[in-house]
Amino acid sequence: MEYNYFISNQGWIEFSYPSNLIYVEEVEGTYLFYTEQTGSFRITPLEIQSINFNTDDYLVDLCKENNGTILKNDVGYKYLYYISPSKNNDPDLKIFNWIFADVNKIVYCSYTIDAISIADPEIVEEHKEINKIIANLQIGKINSIG
Repeated sequence: MEYNYFISNQGWIEFSYPSNLIYVEEVEGTYLFYTEQTGSFRITPLEIQSINFNTDDYLVDLCKENNGTILKNDVGYKYLYYISPSKNNDPDLKIFNWIFADVNKIVYCSYTIDAISIADPEIVEEHKEINKIIANLQIGKINSIG
C-alpha cells in the first residue's frame, strides 16, 4: 500500500495515511480523510490555554460520560476510546472515537462507517490502517516522517 504524509497546520500532529484516502481541511481545524466507498476519518487538534488543565481528569471525566476505556498507544500517549452513535442517532452509522490529551493539547479522532458494511473487506482493511495511525500518533513531537 502507498501512503501520503500529513502534518497539521499547528505543526504538532503528523502521520502517514493510505494514499487512496481523499484529504480535505474542514472548518475550524478539522482534517477529513475519506473515500466515497468506505469510511471517513476526522482529526481535530486543539490547544488548551488554561494553565490548570489536567489531562488525566479530562480523560477520566470523558470516559465516564461515554462509557469508554482509557488506553495508551504504542508510543506512550494516553487516549480515551469509545464507540458512539451518530449525532442524529442514525442506526446505520457507527463512530469509533479516540481522544488524546497531553499537557495542553487535545486531539479528537473519529472514524465513521456504515454499520451495515462493517465486515466488508475494504472497510476492515481501512479500519486497520486507521488503527495504525492511532497506535503511532504523537502529539507535539514532530519527527518529519514524510
